[in-house]
Amino acid sequence: MSFFGWLTSFGLGKKKKSAERLSEKAFIPSGGEATTPKILLAYLADDKGGKLTKRPGALLTEIDGVEVFHLKKILKLPDGVEDPLVRLAMAAEEGRAWLKDEGADILVWGEVGKEDGGLTLRLLPTFGSNGAPGGAPGADPGTGHGEGSGTGETLEIPGDFGEDLEPLVAAVVLGTFGPTFRGMRTRLGESLGRFMEKAGPLVQNLPFGLNDNQVLSILNSVGNAYVAFSLLGGGAAQLDHAAKAYREAEKRVAKETQPLAWASIQNHLASVLLAQGQLQKDAKILRSAALVYSNVAGALSPVAHKNDWCSAQTQLGRSPYILAGLEGKPEYLQTAARAYEAALGACDKVAAPGRWAEGTNQYGVVLLALGEEMGGDAALEKAVSEFRNAMKVHKRDKTPILWAQTANNLGAACFALAKRNSQNTLLREASDCFEGATEIYRQQGIPKQVQVIEKNLHRVKRLLITRGA
Repeated sequence: MSFFGWLTSFGLGKKKKSAERLSEKAFIPSGGEATTPKILLAYLADDKGGKLTKRPGALLTEIDGVEVFHLKKILKLPDGVEDPLVRLAMAAEEGRAWLKDEGADILVWGEVGKEDGGLTLRLLPTFGSNGAPGGAPGADPGTGHGEGSGTGETLEIPGDFGEDLEPLVAAVVLGTFGPTFRGMRTRLGESLGRFMEKAGPLVQNLPFGLNDNQVLSILNSVGNAYVAFSLLGGGAAQLDHAAKAYREAEKRVAKETQPLAWASIQNHLASVLLAQGQLQKDAKILRSAALVYSNVAGALSPVAHKNDWCSAQTQLGRSPYILAGLEGKPEYLQTAARAYEAALGACDKVAAPGRWAEGTNQYGVVLLALGEEMGGDAALEKAVSEFRNAMKVHKRDKTPILWAQTANNLGAACFALAKRNSQNTLLREASDCFEGATEIYRQQGIPKQVQVIEKNLHRVKRLLITRGA
């Protein structure tokens, strides 16, 4: 069966852009490139007459400073695939091709429930995960809020939702792509803040008539939007609001009867604790995050709940990695390495290549730090190998930012190892990696990262000259 066998679309065969503008052309300040965010709204599957598709479209056009286009296609989850994450990943791959063709920042797609008429909005950003990169000097693990699956966010609400849920729809869309938007994000943060003033009270005042899935989805979405707002200028205080939303969701789900829903909420809550611990440099909060991740991994089965278990186990490795830098205890890095090894041992590379590659990339970052702190070549050699493996999935043409992050990390590992074993081939590989990453970051409008990498590139070239290479 061909990849397009499960995809229903309008206007197949058209080579020109098929999106129809819904909003007025946004104002672009003079002097500088046009970096207005572009939102694509696809037809919702099983929306007879397109009535429910029009409602989100009308709401999105009310967002200041964005352009909204109606994409005359329907993106459906594929049939014949049992794993829900794999189904989402397959659809996301096609959706990102649409984003690339249209030069857009986020795709809003989804479906209408055949039985209850509920509305499932799926939000696919150009980049796979929210959040800014971080990590050890010279390394860029690309970590942030979210599970790193690259499938975006989901919001479940009634098809006839009332005005009280309207601000949340706009907030979730802004929050999904805003933190990774390549242009100026100040205006996006201001818009998101205004919507959150109205959407935030939903945590304590949910509308009547919601089913259990919709309640959990709304509370999670409010929490996620607060996290995004914190990254868009809202400050650390928004993380407290996010934690309250997740804890409210936590009250409404039982670990014994709904293990996956419970695990998802716990992972979101722990990610907030992890961020708070980093910002406040508070080891106690970081240990609390590690405990939550440990509880999730302990409650789930690596076989029956593979995806959620791998997510918790991967993040369990992040906590000791951060603690190692905070408290100056490199032995924490060994704990982190064991957690990543366990996660990668259970992660299905074929079914979830993006998750596997990101876990491999982060494992390499830990190994790089371990090799530099403990002085062992073996850890650095393995770090080089892991980054190379991750780059087989993080392709430059398909996921340029992820490719650049991994290439930067590989360059750092090659450079660190070459300084010890005098292999000039590693220095040349480091130079190629740094040059490629610099080119991508410059194209994507991320000058700060370019400056850091160029300093490392200069050090590599200087050592090559010193060695007569």
